[in-house]
Amino acid sequence: MDLEKYRQKLLEKREQILKSLEESAKTDINEKSGVGDDADTVTDEISRETYYRLTQADKETLYLIDLALRKIDNGTYGICEECGAIIGEKRLEAIPWVRLCIDCSQNEEIVRLFQQRNEEEMIYNIIPPTIGEEEESKNPQAE
Repeated sequence: MDLEKYRQKLLEKREQILKSLEESAKTDINEKSGVGDDADTVTDEISRETYYRLTQADKETLYLIDLALRKIDNGTYGICEECGAIIGEKRLEAIPWVRLCIDCSQNEEIVRLFQQRNEEEMIYNIIPPTIGEEEESKNPQAE
């Protein structure tokens, strides 16, 4: 495995993200400050939220890139953090900052989706029933 090739890819991606964040910050500072209507306010708020999410994703990627660079330095690059298996070179080519092999990544995704579904169900279950649902629960013979 050519570690220098991966190091270079990671450094290039890191520089690209940093430039993008810097330009976004400049745009945000130079944003017009005037009085707009409600639609402008909503649009601005949505833009800020989108910008925040994008920069959060970029920050997470920067963290993972820095982690991958440290792994190159300490000799653990390309090893799955979960099972210890070697991560395939095709996977590293596609995502050089990847932490998990494909199997562990899929398992993590399944767990994440399961947790997300459970959280959504918990939120749904705290919503009080509608008037019709209350009457149905009191009178189960309505069917």
